[in-house]
Amino acid sequence: MRIKIAFLVFFAPFLALGQHPIFSGLVETVPNSNIEIILQKTENFVLEQRKRKESAKSEIRFLKSLVKDSHREFLKSYKPYSQFNELFETGQYDCLSGTSFFSLVLSELGFQYKIIETNYHIFLMIETNQGQILLETTDHLFGLKTNTKEMASCLEKYRRNELTASSSNRNYYLYRTKLFQQVSPHQLPGLLYFNQAVVAFNHHDLITCVNRLDKARMIYNNARVEELTDIVIKSITTSLLDEMTKSKLLIQLTQYKKQTVVFAGR
Repeated sequence: MRIKIAFLVFFAPFLALGQHPIFSGLVETVPNSNIEIILQKTENFVLEQRKRKESAKSEIRFLKSLVKDSHREFLKSYKPYSQFNELFETGQYDCLSGTSFFSLVLSELGFQYKIIETNYHIFLMIETNQGQILLETTDHLFGLKTNTKEMASCLEKYRRNELTASSSNRNYYLYRTKLFQQVSPHQLPGLLYFNQAVVAFNHHDLITCVNRLDKARMIYNNARVEELTDIVIKSITTSLLDEMTKSKLLIQLTQYKKQTVVFAGR
């Protein structure tokens, strides 16, 4: 029996972009970037797109143009674990930073939408006056799905939590939990912090990894955070860190865990 999932639709009121909670949350994840440049580029882009929306013959036609313009100006080359600022500085993006960008822009343009998270992917479902459409941000040519059958096929694939073609040549941890759920735009920074934790872990920087996991957990505690926490705990106990650092990091992590961890060397 197939279970139907009911989603809440997010709608953001118009606010000055610099004061918008979605924008504020996203730029807080990259404090060393030039926030003023990001703000200016986004404001200019949104202003231009508002004018285009007013003269567009249909919302779907406008969104096709929006996707094309976004990829031409910001989303230029795919890079796993890209952060929000890289869109504006280097043109590099992945499904999460791309979705974060579109979440902000769609909110500013008055669209209602849902953000759907799976184990290895994240995408948007957008409400238009011509029906619901799907936006896959990593496909600049065919990422906007408007055909009902095509959308159903994509959703079924996403539910299976398969790795995307862009990640098929990389090694990925296979999560125990199967995710297919809606997330709030305000939870996106938590996912960006989680990606920062993954990058730090892959570079054997366990201190940064633990700190980023803390930030991710505060915004959006989820199954992936818990699974990575278990992995990091094991890595810390067998690492070459000094015992005092190990102890501090393990205490920092295990305050969220029910089980007791035996510190290495004790």
